Amino acid sequence: MKAAAKPPGPKERREVITLNPAPADLDLSPKRKWFLIYTSPRGEARASAGLEEAGCQTFWPSSHKVVTVGKRTTFDGDIATFTRYLFASGPLLTGEGEPQEFVVKGKPISSVFDIDGIQDVFSNSRGWVRVPNAAIKAIADFQNQVAPERPKVPKPKFAPGDEATIIDGPFMAFQATVVEAIGLHSAKVLIRSFGNEIPATMSVAALQAA
Repeated sequence: MKAAAKPPGPKERREVITLNPAPADLDLSPKRKWFLIYTSPRGEARASAGLEEAGCQTFWPSSHKVVTVGKRTTFDGDIATFTRYLFASGPLLTGEGEPQEFVVKGKPISSVFDIDGIQDVFSNSRGWVRVPNAAIKAIADFQNQVAPERPKVPKPKFAPGDEATIIDGPFMAFQATVVEAIGLHSAKVLIRSFGNEIPATMSVAALQAA
């Protein structure tokens, strides 16, 4: 029988942090252009709300944090995964599509910098930098706690015992038996030559499966 959990002491501090999932409707289609927004201190939520009101889609990677001291909750809110950064996409940022009026908090705006909390858009000498959609997906998978796919380990082209025909070099057209794969690009073989077996190390590119 398990003992009942001890209630927290009167001054015991506890933190519980859980990742907020990425938006279910996150658009990562090839034509969708995402940009990295830099916000004022603790301005991520305000900037995200303003962008959404202006018709943009946003992705603010964040966690929900709850802090308690004893039985009293001292903090219950969202915190940024990347402090002062979020991602946004939409006509306000790209200028594409039919001309339209953007309104935030009942006031028309002409620039993303008219939105409260936004200080900059990541750029280089050629202008605002588009964030690769693959990078957005990787961060979304992290927020959704999706384990990254492990790259497949390449296998040697030949295994011990395989028969091969030599297609290059002085033994071209001779038959050989693979003895051992050496990495991915070489193999130890026995070349059959006039009743004899000649050991050699050859490039895999010089061998063709018999």
